[in-house]
Amino acid sequence: MNKTAILQLLREKAPLTKAVIASEAELTFATVSNLIEEMQADDLIIGMGYAQSQGGRKPVLYRLNPDAFYFIGIDLQVEKIVCVLTDFEGTLVHSDSIPYHVEDGPYKAVQSIRTLIDQVLSDTKTTFWKIRGMGVSVPGPIDNQAGIIISPPNMPGWRNVPLRDLLTQEFQVSCYIEKDANAAALGELKYGAGKDVNDLVYIMVDVGIGGGIIVNDDIYRGFLGGAGEIGHMMIDASGPPCNCGSNGCLEAVASGIVIEREVYREIGTNIRLEQLLQDGIGQHPFLHKSLVQAGQYLGIAVANLCNALNPPLVILGGKVVEGSDLYFEQAIERARQRILPDFAQRIQIVRAKLGGLSGAIGAATIVFQNTVYQTI
Repeated sequence: MNKTAILQLLREKAPLTKAVIASEAELTFATVSNLIEEMQADDLIIGMGYAQSQGGRKPVLYRLNPDAFYFIGIDLQVEKIVCVLTDFEGTLVHSDSIPYHVEDGPYKAVQSIRTLIDQVLSDTKTTFWKIRGMGVSVPGPIDNQAGIIISPPNMPGWRNVPLRDLLTQEFQVSCYIEKDANAAALGELKYGAGKDVNDLVYIMVDVGIGGGIIVNDDIYRGFLGGAGEIGHMMIDASGPPCNCGSNGCLEAVASGIVIEREVYREIGTNIRLEQLLQDGIGQHPFLHKSLVQAGQYLGIAVANLCNALNPPLVILGGKVVEGSDLYFEQAIERARQRILPDFAQRIQIVRAKLGGLSGAIGAATIVFQNTVYQTI
């Protein structure tokens, strides 16, 4: 436990002296000194120069050894797979992605992940034996403990898929499965827009809509592990059908798939969400109405969450938020109108800082938490 406390401090605040570590971890100087010596012998910690002296010899500054281990984070999306490689300090070393269609099924996904990881390791000249484990961000709902994808509404044919076991068998390393929005929320908490808070709500607006809730620096999962399914919050009881089988869900009125469908109705051509957002309103003027309406629906959902949970911070991410200022601005404006007046201007509502890498970086962070802290 004491080693874990030291590693956590160094990962978040390095470089630090032994005296500062002892103070912040509430340990004796002798204990810290002994543990640092042990972890230096294991190549987990290295010295990096000296701090200013308050009299006497200058104290050594310590940090994690970035080359001690590496972690792979995978974000399995409906239209592509993203891979990141992070080092022992949590620094992003490299990222890459490849197109993928969920209709190709789980076994093709495993082979695509293999191809992508091989490419990332080749590009960075990282040997596989240095990889501590793999985290995979996937659309929910999932069984986190069993590593099973249960039945994502936007992934037909992916019912009760034992993805963790498939990947463990393929790569022979520890593998962890997490709901995409939970992973993204954790990534933003540790390295993105949420670094200065302990509690937050993250909403990911992509082809679908997902959510992650962080309470006291940890993912809040709820009674059966299904907390954060914000995309299936009812917004309009008489609204359009949702892929989950209900009507009027947030996902059915504010997601990327809604925008894609409205464009198809307008011009009779299927255009992928990323291409639509890249083209913009200048090329597709009819997008303006869709983005305004969808953004306002998202703002209503944000207000509902703020009134129910009163978080200090709401982070909005995903392709639609990243790709459209109009959508993002409409969401904030409508949310401010509907959050209780005493809180409307005090709760922060911001864009994700890690962009399209939030989920993959969060997945890599989960590997660190599960493999390093539990085995040192």
